[in-house]
Amino acid sequence: MAVTVGELLAMPHLQMSLHAGARGLDREVSWVHPSDLPNPWAWLASGELLLTNGTGMPADPPGQASFIEQLAEAGPSAFGLGLGTGGPPLTRALTERADALSLPVVSVPYSVPFSAVARAVADVNEREGARQLASVARLYALLRTSMARGLSGPEMFDRLGRELDARLYLVDPETGLSLFDDGPETGFTDALAAEFAAHSRAMPGVLRLRRRESDGRWATALAVAVPGDQPTALVAEPAGEQSPALGLLQHVATVGALELAQLAADRESRRRRGADLLLHLLERRLDPTAAEHQLADSGIAPAGSVFVLTPAACDTVADEVHRRLSRPRAPHLLLRRDDSLHIVMDDRPELLEQISLGTSAPIGVSDRIGTAGRVAEARQEARWALGAAKAENRRVVRYGDETALPLPRTPAEAQVLVSRVLGALMAHDAEHGTEYLHTLRVTLRSNRSWRLAADELHIHKQTLGYRLRKIEQLTGRGVTQTDHIAELWFAVRAHDLVHSRGPVRG
Repeated sequence: MAVTVGELLAMPHLQMSLHAGARGLDREVSWVHPSDLPNPWAWLASGELLLTNGTGMPADPPGQASFIEQLAEAGPSAFGLGLGTGGPPLTRALTERADALSLPVVSVPYSVPFSAVARAVADVNEREGARQLASVARLYALLRTSMARGLSGPEMFDRLGRELDARLYLVDPETGLSLFDDGPETGFTDALAAEFAAHSRAMPGVLRLRRRESDGRWATALAVAVPGDQPTALVAEPAGEQSPALGLLQHVATVGALELAQLAADRESRRRRGADLLLHLLERRLDPTAAEHQLADSGIAPAGSVFVLTPAACDTVADEVHRRLSRPRAPHLLLRRDDSLHIVMDDRPELLEQISLGTSAPIGVSDRIGTAGRVAEARQEARWALGAAKAENRRVVRYGDETALPLPRTPAEAQVLVSRVLGALMAHDAEHGTEYLHTLRVTLRSNRSWRLAADELHIHKQTLGYRLRKIEQLTGRGVTQTDHIAELWFAVRAHDLVHSRGPVRG
């Protein structure tokens, strides 16, 4: 076992004296940490003896009481003050709080260097180092046997936890949720999420978590960063009075990194299967019954789901959105196609917020899908909503939301308008490879300025004039009469909304 505070006080050559916290003399000292920082608890590990000259400690009683309280939360074995070094004297407020917290407060005389205390702790704890090595060896032996038996992640971490006399959880620090689909949940979800947010959504090497129990006492846990690309925490709740050694937890965190790699591979496999299913639904390659069964197998309930559409020029955006939906274990189908993300998911605001965090692009959301046979129609609704979001420079538009656009209310109505006004023009473009629709769009966007439109199209003004005459022949509408201009402008804008383009602006 490591040396205790009481055993250090009993060493004559250290000449240390106890000032407060006598009930904590059996605390083990794992290391000596000298620091004169005003917030030394930010750098302490559990079980360490803090030695300070006191220059960073407040001089007033309330400040010292707060200092010892915050220090106690870090779980040190004791607080040691060097005498005769210019620090403020200990106040009664500090000693009373230390007694209440059972945190030993000791003094080290000026004649005894802090290095002598550190050597004493190191000498006694050398035997403890050998014991730690044996514990590490047992942990990796457990890992080998667990993998050989094909145990699941939760089962493996349960075995490792029993070895450390603690309950272990591999969690997303942002939500506190287990990364295992069937994994247990830690009781420190809120505390971890708050600490993660306080550290600018980054996972420090170690966090000390607290929660108040129903009897008023404080329960504690350690959260250790797991190596990897995405922030992940290993939370250890002690089953007994003592928390597991931080060094051992860091070894378990390495095991957690291996599990993360396996989870990422499983997640990518589910993503590919979901993309294939969504593609088949969009192309109507599945009969309704089979589609309903496959959606149910994926955890998707069409009655409560929506179709989400957002631009995505690269796979990086798709990866981030998929990760953000996967970590809270939200069932979804995701397909990147035509530089857009097509997503089917539950109609829940928090999931839409995760997509917003994963991309800065505008988002269109359909009405509730309802049945598997309506997925393709829901995509059209999402496309309509996305077009409205782009046109009005809005972050998110849901199908059916009020918009300032004086346009048809639905994609179906828009398609009727487009077919009636632009049908012949679009057919000519498709048959002959011309770009009359684009010419019309640019001309209207340029407020019918031949010079501006010709410059943007990189053609001569005479060529533009020929194209506009051809457009008038095909549509029966020119760009000189007000009623014709209005019909053409509304039709082009409706076309661009339906096809999720940047609409013509007038």
